[in-house]
Amino acid sequence: MGVLLTVWAFAQNYVDISIGGKFIIRLRAGYGDMSVEERARIVEERLAKLLGARLTEQQITLKEVRKDQQYEIYVRGQLLITVTKADAEAAKMSVKQLAEHWLKQLRQTLPGLSAQPPA
Repeated sequence: MGVLLTVWAFAQNYVDISIGGKFIIRLRAGYGDMSVEERARIVEERLAKLLGARLTEQQITLKEVRKDQQYEIYVRGQLLITVTKADAEAAKMSVKQLAEHWLKQLRQTLPGLSAQPPA
């Protein structure tokens, strides 16, 4: 499947992840010892592997890992990204709010792209 993924870094403050020109999510923080750019690259690789025919909203799920501290978003049962306190602070939201925001964005965007991958 030829999916075009684009990662944009702006002045090292954040990285936008897009597929076929459609905005997916914005990362504002690294994770562990990864920079935000390295983290974006990992998310991009995971998305490329997970997208396929007939992805549904129900196959994109959210799991609370540590109460009000960390959430994980899964696509087809595979970890896509961990939403951390650092992400939330950078976005000026609670961890839960940001996790739900990313989940909503992914559910709105990915199934349509999965059905008809961008050229």
